[in-house]
Amino acid sequence: MSRKRGRGGAGSSRGAKRPTIKKPAAESSWVDVVVAVVRDGERVLVAKRPATAHLGGFDEFPGGRRESSETLEEACVREVREETGLAVRVVRQLAIAWHADAQRRLALTFFECALAGAGDIAPDLAAKSGARWVERRELGSLSFPPANRDVVRKLLEEPAAGAALPPDAPAA
Repeated sequence: MSRKRGRGGAGSSRGAKRPTIKKPAAESSWVDVVVAVVRDGERVLVAKRPATAHLGGFDEFPGGRRESSETLEEACVREVREETGLAVRVVRQLAIAWHADAQRRLALTFFECALAGAGDIAPDLAAKSGARWVERRELGSLSFPPANRDVVRKLLEEPAAGAALPPDAPAA
């Protein structure tokens, strides 16, 4: 089965809707990576990439590679639990970004997630992953990898929770 990629090239998320199916990872030369944008009101969960990893030292949203037996959503929930100890549920898909360089071809699927329990990050995991809660408005001052920047920009453009909509804005 061949999968079509978005026309916009690397980093494009236009019109891209990923299926929620289980498939063997070897079926595609692109590696499925899930990214969890976990929100708690105006707080967003952020971690730090290990200094020795690809893009080391960058801030990131929790996530990682999908295992062959998982759906993208299952991988998202598992990765957040493994990296932070937090239980989450997937709310919706936010975006897809494609990243290719000489070493890797990644299909990154971003999901908005909500807490499904307490919001206390396990201290040992926080120390290991650099996981912490930051205010949404602070995301612009952090250093994210290029594939994350469109999602960060969209988060920063959202009105604050509880903010009054302009008079001409449609109600949600």
